[in-house]
Amino acid sequence: MSDSPLRIVSNQPADAETPAGEAPRQDDLAELRRLLLEPEQMQLNNILERLNNPRVRAREMSRALTESVRLRTEQDESLTEALGPTIVTAFHHSIKKDPKPVADAISPLMGPAIRRYISMMLNGMVQSFDQALKYSLSWQGVKWRIEAMKTGKSFAEVVMLHTLVYRVEQVFLIHKTTSLKLAHVSADSIKAQDADIVSGMMNAMQEAIRSFARDSFGSAQDETIDTLDLGDREVWFESGPHAVLAVVIRGKAPENLRGEFFVPALEAIHVEMSETLQAFDGDDAPFELARPHLESCLQSQYQGRQDPARFRIPLYVHLLALLAILGLAAWAFFAWRGQRRWNGYLERLRSTPGIVITEEGTRHGKRYLAGLRDPLAPDPAALLRETAIDPGDVLSQWAPYQAMEKPFIEARAHQLLEPPPGVTLQFEDGVLRAQGAAADQWIVDARRFSRALPGVTRFDEKQLVVKEVVNLESRVLLFTAGTADLLAGQQQELPSLVAAIRQLDNSTFAAGRALRIEIIGHTDEEGTDATNQRLSETRAARTLSLLTARGIRRERLTTRGAASREPVRLLGDGEADKLINRSVSFKVLSIP
Repeated sequence: MSDSPLRIVSNQPADAETPAGEAPRQDDLAELRRLLLEPEQMQLNNILERLNNPRVRAREMSRALTESVRLRTEQDESLTEALGPTIVTAFHHSIKKDPKPVADAISPLMGPAIRRYISMMLNGMVQSFDQALKYSLSWQGVKWRIEAMKTGKSFAEVVMLHTLVYRVEQVFLIHKTTSLKLAHVSADSIKAQDADIVSGMMNAMQEAIRSFARDSFGSAQDETIDTLDLGDREVWFESGPHAVLAVVIRGKAPENLRGEFFVPALEAIHVEMSETLQAFDGDDAPFELARPHLESCLQSQYQGRQDPARFRIPLYVHLLALLAILGLAAWAFFAWRGQRRWNGYLERLRSTPGIVITEEGTRHGKRYLAGLRDPLAPDPAALLRETAIDPGDVLSQWAPYQAMEKPFIEARAHQLLEPPPGVTLQFEDGVLRAQGAAADQWIVDARRFSRALPGVTRFDEKQLVVKEVVNLESRVLLFTAGTADLLAGQQQELPSLVAAIRQLDNSTFAAGRALRIEIIGHTDEEGTDATNQRLSETRAARTLSLLTARGIRRERLTTRGAASREPVRLLGDGEADKLINRSVSFKVLSIP
């Protein structure tokens, strides 16, 4: 036991007296607490740090994420199904944002397939053309042409059939276990039957022959059939671990086709699609990727070409032919597009009023256009600038003329006659009709100048009114009830009334016409007819004297009393309604 035993300090107050020899050992107690609690405290701090610090938590999850994904994938496909939509969405977004990485990734696969397909197409086209040209002018060619007409086949097809050494017409890729068709390709002009039915029948036929050979000749259980002879066709089989290649050949093909084309194609399919073949569940869509390998087996040979590999057309010839075809296609496209734009421009000109095309063609290597154009019609050059046609490639010549369509005649009438505001001009069947209120001088001028407008045979002014006449006839002077005295405030109306009469005089004088102003007196319905008649005549005479006193010539004025027979307004019986009829109105009459 130690010479300095551990002491525990009591909870008594600090200022209490401590017995002698038992001084408090606070440092020892703190050291004991540290020794007992510090490891657990450090562990708790570490745990809190891992829980509260996102970077630490992410770093730890990254260490376990790979293993977690691997373990979950081994259990089932739920993780794949959950991540599938996200990956597809991300893939689409990546393509929309920048398709170049995806294009760079698939170009090593698509490039060779495209080149191989173009090479096969050009090779077949050149070969067919070569054979047709070779026999087109010979006696044999004449007989084959007769055969083509009888059978309904093309001459090139008949030549190919007669000069054919061999041709691979169809290639089937069949699943070895289920005997289902995985992929199928056929040569051009070959009308194949249902590929699934054909592949099943071939596999059943092969199995039947294998059983017959085994029962009759004691062949081995796993011995395969390499060739089926079907008359003018043969079916060659190449068997692999998971798939069988069935090749339909017309004619007699050399045996080296197997090692040169068929076996490499089948091996390449097994290398690239081994997992897909093993996991085949009846869906043949994934095996569309095997099409380039199957198409490489579509070989052919014709008479005079005993070794296709040796006499194959050089690649640079294919490229030159392809460039020529592309150049011709580009030229045809641009020529078609240019002609389409030109036809659209011509159609727009033909549908535009005021433009008549009289000549259209080419001059000095440029398009030429001539015709007639009304000055009020749209400018053909401006319409040309709205198209994609280069104005420098178009020569045009337009002679002026006056179109007889209604919009142009009305537009020329507005330019020549300059109608005042409120007057409208309309042309119909050779008649130019004017409607509205205008000065008398303008009416006279319009009647005279309208004769100069092409297409106008008559000027109709029935719906025109003289503005000065309207101004005067809209005025009235009000009188007090039962008298010929003006109502209070009506004296101020006399100057403007005199001005309106003088304006009418000036207008009619300039137009060479004479008018007469009739002053008509009115009364309300109160009183007898005789009294009202005398009162209305007195009011008219009073107005006559007021006007002549202000300089209006007497010979231009006449008076008439209408009493209550011709009310100014047909109103009710109220005082305000009666007031408007205790008045004098004015009417303009022409002098015969």
